[in-house]
Amino acid sequence: MTSKPGRPPVQFDLLGAQPGKRPRKAGTQTTPAHETDADRPQRTTSARRAPRAKAENPLQTDLFTHPLPPRPRPPRTHLDTEELRLSAVPATGFSPHATPDSWLYLVTEPDTATRLLAEGLPLRKTHPLLLTERGGVAHWLTKMTDDPPGLFATTPAVPRLRRTMVSEWLEPDPDHSAEFSAPCYLLSGSR
Repeated sequence: MTSKPGRPPVQFDLLGAQPGKRPRKAGTQTTPAHETDADRPQRTTSARRAPRAKAENPLQTDLFTHPLPPRPRPPRTHLDTEELRLSAVPATGFSPHATPDSWLYLVTEPDTATRLLAEGLPLRKTHPLLLTERGGVAHWLTKMTDDPPGLFATTPAVPRLRRTMVSEWLEPDPDHSAEFSAPCYLLSGSR
């Protein structure tokens, strides 16, 4: 039963088809006497439609039909000794007026140099390594042996590495460049 405002409730199954609507059962429909089957338009397709295929969501595909995407590579935190061609050179023979070559130099304590030669160089953004060109080594050696007095009882070690192997991880260091009168860089791992 349905009710509409202003009308009494009507029970359609007792009256036949609702005006303007198709009946639920074919046998309950009444046809006026003046209409015949020839007057009715014939349907060429079936009354039932095939169910529509659900539209696929373009934002999410089926997770089981495709292989998993490759995992992102973690950022590098370490450079190998062989990869860098890291080697130690004698601390003598450096002059402040030396011409730049294809190497970068690191002046450090002998124990630290031995560890770096064995394990490689770390890439740290918080504590980057300071590297300089050949002309800055003499100034760096002078600074390490003079300040503070007696700190380095032994001669500092000078490991060197190929500039092209670390060029993408270098940042210019203007403070040390001015102090050593030669280009200096921080090996930070930032790109």
